[in-house]
Amino acid sequence: MSNHSVLRSKRSIEMISTLVRMGFESVALGKFWKTIHRDYGVGEVSGSKLLLSPADRQALRSLLIDKANWDPVESRKVEGSRLALASHTRVEKASNEAVGRLLVLVSSPQGRVDLGGSRLMIPPGGSLALPVEVLAGIDRFVMVENLAVLLGAHLYQMPEELAGVPWVFRGSPQFSPATAAMLAEETPNVFYFPDTDPQGLANSLNAANCSGVISCNLDGLRELKADGLDKPHDYMNQLQMMEGLTRSGHPLALVLGDLRTGFSQESMARRQLKIWCSVTAD
Repeated sequence: MSNHSVLRSKRSIEMISTLVRMGFESVALGKFWKTIHRDYGVGEVSGSKLLLSPADRQALRSLLIDKANWDPVESRKVEGSRLALASHTRVEKASNEAVGRLLVLVSSPQGRVDLGGSRLMIPPGGSLALPVEVLAGIDRFVMVENLAVLLGAHLYQMPEELAGVPWVFRGSPQFSPATAAMLAEETPNVFYFPDTDPQGLANSLNAANCSGVISCNLDGLRELKADGLDKPHDYMNQLQMMEGLTRSGHPLALVLGDLRTGFSQESMARRQLKIWCSVTAD
């Protein structure tokens, strides 16, 4: 017998509702979607993704209507008191969860973000404030440490493999860091873009689902240093962290140890960036 409890949480219902409304053709095959596929036979597994046909999306809509008395097309948000929810749905217990407008700021160097079957355009210097559930099911994004860098995304030359991939602001008092962190926990591949210094590298390597750290290529870092645009004082203030980073063998840690300096994200504008990860060494 299928375990219907997966359909009783606010988060689960909103994830399915967003998928149905947005017409997503695929989602990253995380724990939740594996359960949906296994228990209800929805979608087709293809590598790390679950492929969804129009019939699959209709099946998901019918599933919520049948099991939770919730129509994802007619109802936008699972919110209200338990009594209010109980008057029109079987998911009144979902109101025990925190209800809020969980937003993340999103941008992209290419001026576009591809989400499922939709393409969202972003003007240079701008960003979009999106409900985090709209990003549910993406398989990768770039986590950006600095808001000024997010808004200046159009100034950066990204690797081709990250074209059209959303940039997400890690958070501030206005935009909860917990929301971006939650998205990172649910996304298989997160590429972190911090300051290139020991602290930024250590924070990124220890963060959720880190698939790589973004920085300039080696020639770019050498040029920044030669032009006096590096930050040696930051490196020296964080020098105690280098022993562990060097021991990790991460190529960016070895470059930092060789150059003995740090670099801000802002200084990398208009320069070619690359993904530094544990399997590449240049």
